[in-house]
Amino acid sequence: MSFIYRLLFFTFVLCSASFCQKSYEDFCVLGDNYFIEMDYENARISYMKGLELNADNYDLNWKLARLLVNFGEIPGNERKGYFEEAKKYAEKSIIINPNSNEGYTFTAAAIGNMAYYAGNKDKLNASNRMIELLNESIKINPQDHIALSILGSIERLLAGINWLEHSIGQVVYSVDIKKGSYEKSVEYFQKAISIDSKLIRHRYELALTYLDMKDKEKAKHEFEVVLKCPIQLRADNHRIELTKEKLKQIDK
Repeated sequence: MSFIYRLLFFTFVLCSASFCQKSYEDFCVLGDNYFIEMDYENARISYMKGLELNADNYDLNWKLARLLVNFGEIPGNERKGYFEEAKKYAEKSIIINPNSNEGYTFTAAAIGNMAYYAGNKDKLNASNRMIELLNESIKINPQDHIALSILGSIERLLAGINWLEHSIGQVVYSVDIKKGSYEKSVEYFQKAISIDSKLIRHRYELALTYLDMKDKEKAKHEFEVVLKCPIQLRADNHRIELTKEKLKQIDK
């Protein structure tokens, strides 16, 4: 092989290698594809590789936070530190880009899941902080159905606190407890469903709200719709199991 041919061959190899190298955007897209396929392990690897190339990329940070929240919501993963890690990446994404909504939404989601295992005072403080974050998210993007859905859950939980519990909470914990509304909860879920009608969480949480309102017929309808929705998140499998149990209880 002549010198010219060797030089051309070497140049071709170098160019081919450069095309094979992935950018942080490539890893972000790869992670998204794995997330859709519910392959959370490889999605995490992909997002982390992207962050190795660009630690301050907004999308990689909030998407990793979203992934970790969903990882933590799988039964058995609750106490494995996923929510704490999610909160770290979500808060970083807010710092990187405070004018986008996703960071606020998934910071709230992480805080809410962490508060589930906390004491009453921490739960109350967490709910107030979540409301602030979620309202900011919706202010930026009124179509953020995840934020709307989480607000619906908070409204339902707060609506279940009676006046005596409000008074005791404010005296004992020195925390301002907001009054919730079942009707407002329903509005949030219906708005979320109008944006994404197939996400199981929205329908399932709306059905729980109707149960708390003692409206079994509407609850049953929503639970039945849940069973027709596609499974898009691993935690949906658990929601399906709970839905079947709720329907059996309603039909008794």
